[in-house]
Amino acid sequence: MVKALRNQKGITLIELLAVIVIIGIVAAIAVPAIGATIKNSEKKADDASVTIIKETAVRYAMDNDNLFANNNTVTVSLKDLGDKGYLNAEPEFNDKTTYPDNSSVSITRDPENGSFSARFPSTASVPGSGG
Repeated sequence: MVKALRNQKGITLIELLAVIVIIGIVAAIAVPAIGATIKNSEKKADDASVTIIKETAVRYAMDNDNLFANNNTVTVSLKDLGDKGYLNAEPEFNDKTTYPDNSSVSITRDPENGSFSARFPSTASVPGSGG
């Protein structure tokens, strides 16, 4: 009877522990990598939103050239861009410290060639074509 029990197929406790240790090692490697990937994708999403906001602001400036009659720089809130139909909705940023709610876009018109550039908080100016 003892001999019959030893011939049974199955896994031992040592084999089970080895599998659990291997799964733990794989999880310890994968979890930080996934966290970094998520953080990186959130930053890229914020950067894409900033680019869209700047391009939208330049389009707004091109359509409303009369705003620059007395001044070469105009500040427009994201809410105003949305209310006037230039944005479908105010973007929600993942990084609330860099991009606070109720932000504004500063639009500058170059008096020499009439081109526009937009500046959004904490980012560099990106030139746009103007009319």
